[in-house]
Amino acid sequence: MPGSIDSRYLIRVYNWTISSKIRVAAAGVILSIILLAAAIFLHPALFAVITLVILLLLGFTAYRIRNTGVALEYPGVDRFFQQVPCYLTIQDKDMRIIRTNEQFRVDFGDRRGELCYKAYKGIEDICPNCPVIKTFDDGKTHHTEETVVTKDGKMARMIVYTAPVTDETGKVVGVMEMSTNITQVKDLQDQLDAGRREYMELFERVPCYISILDPEMRITRANKLFRQVFGNNIGKLCHQVYHDRDTVCDDCHVVKTFKDGKIHNIEKTVIKPDGDEARLIVYSSPILDEKGQVVSVMEMATDITEVKRLQRELIYMGKTIAFMAHRIKNILMGLEGGIFVVNTGMEDKDDAMVNQGWNMIERNVKKVSQIVKDLLYCSKEREMNFQQIDPVSIVRNVYELYQGVAKKAGVGLRLSIPDKLPVGRFDPDALHSLLSNLIINAIDACVGDASERKDSHQIEIRAWCDKRCGYVFEIEDNGAGIPGIIGETIFDDFFSTKGREGTGLGLLVAHKVIEEHDGTITFRSSEGEGTIFKAVFPPCAEE
Repeated sequence: MPGSIDSRYLIRVYNWTISSKIRVAAAGVILSIILLAAAIFLHPALFAVITLVILLLLGFTAYRIRNTGVALEYPGVDRFFQQVPCYLTIQDKDMRIIRTNEQFRVDFGDRRGELCYKAYKGIEDICPNCPVIKTFDDGKTHHTEETVVTKDGKMARMIVYTAPVTDETGKVVGVMEMSTNITQVKDLQDQLDAGRREYMELFERVPCYISILDPEMRITRANKLFRQVFGNNIGKLCHQVYHDRDTVCDDCHVVKTFKDGKIHNIEKTVIKPDGDEARLIVYSSPILDEKGQVVSVMEMATDITEVKRLQRELIYMGKTIAFMAHRIKNILMGLEGGIFVVNTGMEDKDDAMVNQGWNMIERNVKKVSQIVKDLLYCSKEREMNFQQIDPVSIVRNVYELYQGVAKKAGVGLRLSIPDKLPVGRFDPDALHSLLSNLIINAIDACVGDASERKDSHQIEIRAWCDKRCGYVFEIEDNGAGIPGIIGETIFDDFFSTKGREGTGLGLLVAHKVIEEHDGTITFRSSEGEGTIFKAVFPPCAEE
């Protein structure tokens, strides 16, 4: 009979009774009255049986209560249980809370007799991976992290430890659950994690190259852009990655930062893995430990190659404006001179002088017109009008246009081209402008040649198609040639074969045309002997 009674009912009766001294006294009085009445009215044998049953029930209840941890209420142990600064509960095998400490009751209320998962979380099923069940199963300590709900409806994050409560035989009769509120700690940890993620996002996505270097100049970390451009070079020496050298750079800014703990910067040229050079402005910043010692250096580099190019173009633009202003001023003076000659001839009724002045005006107006056309071509964004054409017709048209000009200047102009070439992708006007500028330069180079060793000056126009290289156009002259010190800068500066009379825009126009066709332009020249300009256009897609 006693074994069939559920322990939770006995515990509820016990908890209800001992919660008040009056209830304890009342229970004693009632029990005494029952025994006295039984002694008076019942047969002694029956009285003895009833008394024995009551004693057995009381003994069984005390035994079950003792083995479920409620008996911890004796002095010392109970004081520790109640005052420990964390949540303490004791649960039976049915997951019912049979004992709580004061800290638990403050935040969760008196939940004795309730199922723990309902009391903590308001759910209907046992929590997955429950540490209490594990402790009942193996008698060992377990721990986990849980989110629970306080009596005020607030969410609280707990770290939970469970320990077995055993009887004198070592059998687990209950589990003590010790929980610590780590909500503030977790909130701080979440904030730290969020800050760390934000830092990593910034570190990875900032549009500059960032690397972390140790005292040996090895790269220990690098951001996404650095890895994309320079590769995943973690563990390599920075001077190997940037300059392909085995020794530390002279006047290294990172070394300075390691020495004095200050921020330094430098502008330098590095070599990318694809072989291209890049101009960087680089800052080095110290990373300190808790003692204030420099343990690493963060290197932040920004690619200013394009900025430098634009800077050069701005300088170039300024030179263009100044040069054009000077040239136009000289041309205006020529116009004024021509007008003066015309007026003088009209006053003197001298037709020859009028014609001379008018020729001066025409010549200078043509110069202004050519300058304006070249400036417009170089300065504005002109959309190319590509067409599928045979370039022979363009070459022949340019030849016919300048044949008379060359003859008048005493220069022979020859054309060496086939009757036709494969149809290719060209902008007709742009190709015409390129060839025109190269021929004009060649004519003026011949006119300006002071060499007495040459019987005559000749210009030859050649064109052919190479299936591998593409369309090739060559303009060769035996004029004055280009001084060797000029080099490739003839496409950047205002170089002109016309000397003081040239604007220097012709080669700029030619260079722009070839770039827009994805081609190349080169030259070979020997000072005093002549020059060959070679423009190569990509082959037709059908070739």
